[in-house]
Formats: sequence, C-alpha cells, structure tokens
Amino acid sequence: MRLKDVAKVNQRSLSDSVADDYEFQYIDIGSVSLENGIELGNPIPFWDAPSRARRIVKKGDVLVSTVRTYLRAIADIDWDAKDVIASTGFAVYSPNYNVSSRFLAYSVKSTEVINQICSVSKGVSYPAIQEPILSSVSIPYYDMETQNKIADYLDKECGRIGQEIELLERKADAYRRLRRSIINQAVTRGLNPNVKMVPSGNKWIGDIPEHWTIKRNKDLFFERDCVSDTGEEDLLSVSEYYGVAKRADKVDSENISRAESLVGYKKCFVGDIVMNIMLAWKGSQGRSDYNGIVSPAYGVYAPLGDINTRYFHYLFRSDRYKKIYYAFSKGIIESRLRLYAYIFFGLFSHVPPKEEQDAIVNFIDDKCNKIEAIESKIAEKIEKLKALKRSLINEVVTGQRAII
Repeated sequence: MRLKDVAKVNQRSLSDSVADDYEFQYIDIGSVSLENGIELGNPIPFWDAPSRARRIVKKGDVLVSTVRTYLRAIADIDWDAKDVIASTGFAVYSPNYNVSSRFLAYSVKSTEVINQICSVSKGVSYPAIQEPILSSVSIPYYDMETQNKIADYLDKECGRIGQEIELLERKADAYRRLRRSIINQAVTRGLNPNVKMVPSGNKWIGDIPEHWTIKRNKDLFFERDCVSDTGEEDLLSVSEYYGVAKRADKVDSENISRAESLVGYKKCFVGDIVMNIMLAWKGSQGRSDYNGIVSPAYGVYAPLGDINTRYFHYLFRSDRYKKIYYAFSKGIIESRLRLYAYIFFGLFSHVPPKEEQDAIVNFIDDKCNKIEAIESKIAEKIEKLKALKRSLINEVVTGQRAII
C-alpha cells in the first residue's frame, strides 16, 4: 500500500492574512525524535514565527520529516491539537478510515520504509524528498484490528525502552553536572578545601585563595597575527562541547563546507588558546593540542611566560567565565555578541602559582577521564537501546516478529 492510498498530505496551511498576534505552538524538525516524540515549546506569535511555520496539524495527523528522514523525525498527533503549527519541513498526513494514525507513524518509522525514502531522497549533507515522491512510498499494511494490535504492542514495548533510555540520560546528565562542578571548584578555589579565601578586588571574580593573584589577560597572553601563505595546514575548529579539534575529525570529510581558499587563515600552535569570539560566552574556546589554521574570525592567543594554558582552557570554559564573557561581549542581540581581542585583554583572570596550575590540571584531567569513561559506557547502552527500538518497530511492522 502506498502512503497516498491511506492518507492525504498537507491539507491545511496558514494563510498570509493571519493576524500578527495569533499565537500557536510551533513544531520544527528539532522538536521531533524517535526517542521523545514531539516536544512542544511555549506559544509564539505569528509575527515572531519562522517563515516555515505554515502546516496546520490536528489530532490524528502524522508528521514525516522530508529532510534527513533517516533521523526518524516522525510522529503522530495523539492529543487534541489546537493552535499547533508545524514546519513546512514536514509532510503532514491525515489518515483516512483505512488506517490508524498510530500504526501509520510506526509504519513509516520502520527501517524498510526509511530505506525506501532514503533511496529516492536528493542531496548529500541534507538529503530531502518531495512530498509527491514520499507519498508514493510503499508501507506495510494490515486490517484495522491488526494495526491496532501492532500499535498497542509497540506503544507498550517502546514505552518500556524509552523509560530505560530516560533513566540512563538522567544518569549521564548527573555526571555532566558533576564534571562541571569539579572544574568550576578547582579552577576558582584550588584543590585545598580549607584554603583561606580573600577578596580579589574584582567584583566579577570575587574571592580567591589568599596565595593566588589576578592578572589582566594582556599580561598572560599576546595575540598571534601570523597567517597561512598556503592554506595547506590542518584546519581546526573550536566548539563549546569539545574545545579545539581538527575539523576533519569532527565532520565527515566528504561533507566539509569550507572556503575555496584557506590562504590568510590564522595560524595557531600547540598550547595556544583559540576562541570563537562570537560564542566565547558559551564556552566555545580552548587550548589547541595541534599546529594548524583557524578562521580569520577566531582569536588566537599565545602564552606569555611560564603558564599552563590547559589550566586556562578549563578556567575560560567554566561557568563563571562564561558569565563574565557574556557580560562584556559587544552586540545588540545575543546571537551577535562578540568578545573582541581588546576586551579579552582588558579582563582579569585567576592565576594560581605555576606548580598549582599543573596540579589542578592533573586533578581535573584524572577526574574528567574517569567520568568520561562512565559517560561513554552510558552512551553505548543508550545507543544499543535506540537500535533495539528501531529493530523492534521494523520487525513488528513488517511481520518478522509475532506479537500474539
């Protein structure tokens, strides 16, 4: 049976004449996942909504992402949806009397159907499918009684798997918070819990251990201004999640979007602090473990004197310094905030004695390595459960697994 034989697509859309103050809950592609279904945010007015907010959805509809459908942003609307609008990135299917919306959603989520969709999608980085082609995809089909039995079974079993995933994700979040707490404590108070704290004289930094100092960043770093003549060095990127890394290690080399020429990109060296000036306030900075080149829009700061830049890697990415960088960044709106070099150099930083910087780094590295090993095991368990869920849906929907 084809999708278009059991459901009509995109039956309702908002018109341009809608009042600007009309409020609705918006479903974009990121709001839908195989694990969590649909996660609705707060209502937004039409005037502030994305231009893609056009698909009117009602109870019983099934949303199918037409972009990167392999991510399974597919879900049925199983509640009385009033004032709910979906992105035009979805095909919204309204089932006819021959099909259950719950079964239809599970059917499209099955690996067999997903593989069909991917085989006719166009594009490399963001493969997409047009609605007429999507509507011609074949889906497994049964009588209504069997559809309901399948949906009931999968609701129960997928719900159980979902609870296990949720528990593991809560554990992972607790370890992430523990890691942040360890770093925040170590870089601002040191390793001695009984150390005497004294005022630093800077309201943003507050109290510091009595044997520490504070210094302006201009006394700790200088800005590198050398650039690449060839653009052939390793291209590096910086992220709030992982710090500085070779871009090829973080992005599929076949899908890297890069400038035609990297001549003129900034050089950086092992031990330098690399900063995305637009996202410094989110922690998008860190110590480079590589020689390479970075975007001209980044800041590259090399150490002056004998300091452990890995300590400053942790310090600058700590919660306190994210707040400081947010407060001093320049820009009209949050998405345009920039921490320019002259601002960075004018700010103060905690400076423990060099031997204590080394001890703090060793302590944090040891603790974080242990925590990350636990997080890795949790992530592995979560991925196995997600794979089990995908396999279960496919086997049940296609009749490979008996449920009676």
